[in-house]
Amino acid sequence: MLEIKRKILKLYGHLKFFILMLLDEDLSFYAASLSFYTIFTLIPLLLIILTLFTSMPSFAHYYIMIQEFIFSNFMPINSQVLMGYINAFLQNSLEMSMVSFVAVIVSSLLFFQNFEYIANKIFRVKKRGFWESVTIFWTLLTLAPIGLGVSFYITGNIASLMASNEYTAGINILPYVPYLIIWALFFLIFQISANTKIDAKASLISSFVTSTVFSIAKNGFIYYVFYNKSYETMYGSFSIIMFLFLWIYASWIIFIYGLKLCYLIHSIYKNRAAKES
Repeated sequence: MLEIKRKILKLYGHLKFFILMLLDEDLSFYAASLSFYTIFTLIPLLLIILTLFTSMPSFAHYYIMIQEFIFSNFMPINSQVLMGYINAFLQNSLEMSMVSFVAVIVSSLLFFQNFEYIANKIFRVKKRGFWESVTIFWTLLTLAPIGLGVSFYITGNIASLMASNEYTAGINILPYVPYLIIWALFFLIFQISANTKIDAKASLISSFVTSTVFSIAKNGFIYYVFYNKSYETMYGSFSIIMFLFLWIYASWIIFIYGLKLCYLIHSIYKNRAAKES
């Protein structure tokens, strides 16, 4: 009986410590900082992706699909209106000068530098060298859109094959694809964010939790905006921008807490491996 009580108290202590570590008050400041940088780097990042896809004709037609995926999942409110505004900015930006191009690169690098600093702070490790950071995040920036294009291509082919088969014609996998893609993106970002080797199981579990919470929050946010008309009355057409900023902050809150969860699970696996060795 005493042994059971001791185990319960030990479990309670671990759980309490886990929750206290997860509820780090600095995380909300990290999310606010990343939200600020996101607002200024949104157009530059999309411009880099657009330039990348227009330079590869075989993938160019997937750009629209990727853009719709990004806006419908990461900017779920008035996504078509926002897409129209941003496309207008992008078309103007395609004719930018060399100075503007340098500004795009610098703003993107500042965002990644801030993101890496926060990730290393959460994982309590030293930051990477400058060129190593640039190489990793530039690789992520270029491979992630290509990966999205490939995933859309494969999904389309699988859906066509299933639709042509009488046994699988009634199965529709398309509604689950956005969730799986977001899960895969979170997993990839969690794996490479910090300057340390992160346990794959920790990234897998935490990215699953994060993508699930993100999907629930997205639907909840859409429901809230749809039924709450007071902001539209107060701000008019500016409410679109306000909701965009609010959702960017909420998204970073979810992501940063997910990254913290990844660190805690990684620490558990790391300590367990150290005890066994």
